[in-house]
Amino acid sequence: MKGIKLILLILALALPVLIFVFLKFFGKNEFNVEPLFAEGPPAVSGCPESPPSQYYLLTELLTGSGWSTADSLTLIMVGIDRQRNTFEERLRGDFTATEIKIAYISGVTADSLQQLRTCYFFMNEPYNLLLVDKQRRIRGIYQAENREEIDRLLVEARIILKKY
Repeated sequence: MKGIKLILLILALALPVLIFVFLKFFGKNEFNVEPLFAEGPPAVSGCPESPPSQYYLLTELLTGSGWSTADSLTLIMVGIDRQRNTFEERLRGDFTATEIKIAYISGVTADSLQQLRTCYFFMNEPYNLLLVDKQRRIRGIYQAENREEIDRLLVEARIILKKY
């Protein structure tokens, strides 16, 4: 009886260790943040239709906000006042200006801003942050006032930059 208990004890202790070692050597933990609208953008009434393929933002929309192909990622802030921006300091603590460029869309009328949000950025209220890669693909849409959304933005940006 003692021998059976000893064998069961050894198995109970060794099995988790063996599983851990197996996963450590043969497992692969890899995360990926896919671009949004890979199958085409959603149909929005009153907006121009796009083909059902990967959606790319128009270069004309991006260059006005300061986007360039030299930047790895660009965070576009839509309708956010620069003085009320509370998380930019946190973003700068985690990333350099060459990793994530921050751009503001300002100086446009409220109607033009709403058209940009709905027809080109596909952002609904209360979302006001858009993460764009150097291929002009939307990588994420976030809410600036929500701490969990900012945490998600930081994690997804780290994952994307690691892939580049």
